[in-house]
Amino acid sequence: MPVERDDAVATWRRAEARVYPAVMVNAALYEQYLVMVRAVVDELGDVRTEDDLVIAWEERRGIAAEVIAAKQPSMGVLMDKDAVRDAAFCQRHRDITREQAKDIARERLEQARRDQAEWVVLFEDVTPFGSHRLEMHVRTGHAIHASSKVDLDRPRPEYSLEVVQLDPENGAWILDRPPLMPSMRCDTEEEWRVRIDQARITFGRPT
Repeated sequence: MPVERDDAVATWRRAEARVYPAVMVNAALYEQYLVMVRAVVDELGDVRTEDDLVIAWEERRGIAAEVIAAKQPSMGVLMDKDAVRDAAFCQRHRDITREQAKDIARERLEQARRDQAEWVVLFEDVTPFGSHRLEMHVRTGHAIHASSKVDLDRPRPEYSLEVVQLDPENGAWILDRPPLMPSMRCDTEEEWRVRIDQARITFGRPT
């Protein structure tokens, strides 16, 4: 049986976090990493769903080694092939969730209703350079949009969040509605997470 999807995605994200900071050590190696990751992503173009991607990860463990052997990058001997593979799976997962965002959000919302969950994560994108997360209160459609941004030339990440109104029937963003809570910046990750928890309490109350 394939590993749980969430565990797989977490592993892919850790690999991506190992690969991309290479730019700070060796720019040429970083560029070749990017090329190899993209080449593996191209090989995964036939995988169309999250669940199929997890299965492919179990069944195609040597895909990065095969691509590197075929492409023969000059710094291939220095590359962590498992990290290339998992970073590519991370990118393909990101592509799938963007391509099928509406369908995935609808499926997650339907599952949350079956589970009688109070909140559901409709979308989450995490990269070494930042993140976006959209978490909706199932009954009301109140949604917390939390994001972070990392710049290589800045010592500290930027954190922000806002609360918006989604359609509680399908999770679609209601664009003509002003934010329920305007975007706010946080100085630290700790403050950001506290504010997110506070928003869940405030906007998850019965109305």
